[in-house]
Amino acid sequence: MKRHAEWVRVALAAGLLLALMPGKAAAYIGPGGGLALLGTALAMLAAFSVSAVVVLTWPIRAVQRWLRRRRGKGAGDDGSEAADHSAEQR
Repeated sequence: MKRHAEWVRVALAAGLLLALMPGKAAAYIGPGGGLALLGTALAMLAAFSVSAVVVLTWPIRAVQRWLRRRRGKGAGDDGSEAADHSAEQR
C-alpha cells in the first residue's frame, strides 16, 4: 500500500512538471484570424453602444409615452374625437 502511494506521488509530480514546462508556441493565425477577431470586436462594440443608447434614452422615451397618454385622455375614452378631427382636416 505504501509503495502504491509512492508511485501515485511520483506520477503526479511528473505530470505536474510536464504540464508546467513550456513548449513551442506556434501562434501564427494568418490574416483570416485577425479579420475574424476585428469583426468580433466591432460587433461587440456595436452591441455595447446600442445597449448604452437604449439604457440612456429610456427615461426620455418613458416621459414622451407618458405625455402622449396624458394628452390622449382629454380627447375621450378611446381618442376617437382626435381621429375624427384629423379626418375633417383632409
